[in-house]
Amino acid sequence: MKQIRILLITVIAAIAFVGCEEALMSPKPKVNNIAVFDEYVKLVKEKYAMLEFKQVDIDALSQRLRKDITNDMSKKELFEKMGEITQSLKDGHSSLLEVPEAQLAETSLASQYDFLKGYPAGFDLETMLRNYIGKDVNKNVNMIPSENGEGVRIAWTTLPKHDNIAYVWVPTWNEEISMSQIEEIFAWMKDKKGLILDMRQNTGGDPELATRFASYFLKGDTKTGFERFKIGPAKGDFKDSPTTLKPAKSENLFHKKVMVLVDRYVYSAATTFCYSVDPLEHVTFVGQRTGGGSGAVADGYLMNGWYWSLSVSEYIDARGRHLDNGFEPDIPVVLDLKDQTKDEVIERAIVELNKQ
Repeated sequence: MKQIRILLITVIAAIAFVGCEEALMSPKPKVNNIAVFDEYVKLVKEKYAMLEFKQVDIDALSQRLRKDITNDMSKKELFEKMGEITQSLKDGHSSLLEVPEAQLAETSLASQYDFLKGYPAGFDLETMLRNYIGKDVNKNVNMIPSENGEGVRIAWTTLPKHDNIAYVWVPTWNEEISMSQIEEIFAWMKDKKGLILDMRQNTGGDPELATRFASYFLKGDTKTGFERFKIGPAKGDFKDSPTTLKPAKSENLFHKKVMVLVDRYVYSAATTFCYSVDPLEHVTFVGQRTGGGSGAVADGYLMNGWYWSLSVSEYIDARGRHLDNGFEPDIPVVLDLKDQTKDEVIERAIVELNKQ
């Protein structure tokens, strides 16, 4: 009987403790338009890493917009107001979506900066196939297909009439290329006089794969710049993380001339590759301004279920350039889409490689 009384006392005490704990807990915030707006502003203000670089006065912008926010406005009206904040960041990694990107439907609300807008095309697949790597003009193309068999992970060959120049096309860093495959490619081009590395249309993927590939061009430890992380909510809460890349442990390093072809699509992990090789004297960039996308990304959901993503760092390269908006190539070249007999970017790279 005594044991039963002790058990009852224990249970009653536990219930009382839970009740007190619930009383002390903060009540869940009300989900309304004003609360959702304020939550998003707070996230951008405390987490986004490039307000100063992008010259965004988040306090002035949010105060102006908040005057128009009411709890009886429609979902679409609220989203459009909040989307103005997203667009002001001019950052392709930062977005506001009604549902996560993988679930987007045509009717879903979405706000994401279009970093391609206003830039001409810098690559034409039909022109490249017709004149450089198509079966009709080049029988020596090596290719690793995509996992789904519908695309290309990487392709390598020599160019017609230029069998001493290696051409490697990397359309994405989003699919695995093994160490043995990388070794095979670099061993193959070891005796070539130079390399055209075509990075156009590469919007990123795995930054580790990009730096692994870049390490084959290094002669020694190379300081590539530093990443600047937002580590706290205050305006000055940043920490710099310098990066140094080491050469690959391989007998097939490539230290001859390299022409890296770039266009506006070069983004995210493709930017990682670019800043990894930019300090090297034997590397030259040819084409048009890159897309950027240098920051690490955090994401989550607002109280009403809308999905957000924000860049929580930025990369500043060895030259001191903020890379999120991209960079200008060493040799600017515009592609002539009306002339499909040649690719002006490839042809300019050939000219540079043939210079004494």
